[in-house]
Amino acid sequence: MITLHQLKVFVAVAESGGTAAAARQLHLSQPSVSLIVRNLEAELGAELFIRNPPRGLAITPFGRGKLEEARTLLSRAEMFAEPQDAGNQIRGQITLGYFSSLGPPYIPGLLRHIRETLPSVEVQLREGDLGSVSRMLDTGQVELALTYDLGMTERPRVYLLKECQFYAALSPDHPLAQLEAIPLEALAAEPLIQFDLPHSREFLMSPFWQYQLEPHIAYRTTSLEMVRGMVAQGLGVALLITQSHADRTHDGSRFVCRPIANPLPSQRLVLAHSHHFSPTPVADAVTEKIKVFFGY
Repeated sequence: MITLHQLKVFVAVAESGGTAAAARQLHLSQPSVSLIVRNLEAELGAELFIRNPPRGLAITPFGRGKLEEARTLLSRAEMFAEPQDAGNQIRGQITLGYFSSLGPPYIPGLLRHIRETLPSVEVQLREGDLGSVSRMLDTGQVELALTYDLGMTERPRVYLLKECQFYAALSPDHPLAQLEAIPLEALAAEPLIQFDLPHSREFLMSPFWQYQLEPHIAYRTTSLEMVRGMVAQGLGVALLITQSHADRTHDGSRFVCRPIANPLPSQRLVLAHSHHFSPTPVADAVTEKIKVFFGY
């Protein structure tokens, strides 16, 4: 007979991508987690994961379907266990993925909003670049993801949260900082600090390429905070799209943001849900709270 504990272990392995990480999360030994998954596969008569020791576990198409069912059953079990005076309060757990550069400006406030409005929902986080967030959605490691509508390997269902515009980041004493809007031609003539993550680097270079410009890249970094820090120190300029709610870096140096004078397309910041899975009641509730948080 299949138990809720088996389902909980299965979901933890699927979301964490391996038995070792799931064991740490559940405070179990890795051999016991592996045995539980094997026993569950025996009960179901099919493999939930493909074992590839160098790369860990990859969920099978059969496992994807069972992951959706397991999440739904666990969510309903959580609701069933609620005390009578708890009303219809949503209870359960969800894993939220997010593009790394969107974490600092949005995730802390979003978590507080969810905690205040859905106090019985536990949110776990998974961070990645645009490509890895897309893969986490496809494999079911996350149910929802805060990301840009860019670099998706498969088309998820998305909810528009915000239209983002390109802007220039400069040190306050840079001559271009005196302008109200920065021409791309002028920005391309300056040393460029490149935000160097997969998909992001090509996307952030596309406005230059659109106007047949080839800026000189002075430094590359995978940290958005490093980009802003280098800009604040006068080491170069940057073209960015993720907005900053502060004008100071970790060492207290200031930088300024200016819009781009050239006509450019906006970029959609979205909440994505994989089309492979139907949303659980918890995912539906969290989706609505995230839309409220962003004013939609």
